[in-house]
This record gives sequence, structure tokens and C-alpha cells, in this order.
Amino acid sequence: MIPVNFFQLASLAILCTLLLAFIRVCRGPTAEDRLLGIQSFGTVGTAVVILLSLEEGRTGFLDVALIMAMLAAVTVITFTRILPGAGDVDPGEDPAPSSEPPA
Repeated sequence: MIPVNFFQLASLAILCTLLLAFIRVCRGPTAEDRLLGIQSFGTVGTAVVILLSLEEGRTGFLDVALIMAMLAAVTVITFTRILPGAGDVDPGEDPAPSSEPPA
């Protein structure tokens, strides 16, 4: 049996990563960095709910964690669609062509 203190320490460590993600959302420097920080909120929240489920022995929390994970994925898709400049670059095209002639 895993001691209860393990779950509390694991939750604290995971919540510390949430602080780092929040710093990334605030500082940027690009929209993609902020988007990854927002995605981390969903991942960390899901992990914390799973740990609470294991600690308390409540299987209903696992359903909540599953719904949170699905909503986090939908949120990232939505933010990607409204991200400025999304879809401007063709995947087969070089995004920054150089002015030097090919060798």
C-alpha cells in the first residue's frame, strides 16, 4: 500500500509544474509558447484529479479526469484555429527562403 503522503507530495510536485506553465503563458515570447502553457493547464489538472481519485478511492473522479482531458484537447484545437497566422505557411514550402543562390 502506498502511503498517503506520497499522493500529497506527488500532487505538490505536479502543481509546481503548473506554476512553470503559468510563467510560460505570461512571458511568452510567442503565441505558440503560450498555447503550450495553456495545454499544460489541462494536463496538470487531469493529473491532479487522477491523484485525488487514487488517494480518496473515488472512481467517479476518474470520469471527471477523462472529461477534463477531452476538453483540454478541444481547447487546444480551438486556440490553434484562432491563433494569429495559423495556416499561413504551406507545409511543403520553406517558411524563410534565403537570399543566397543555391550551391
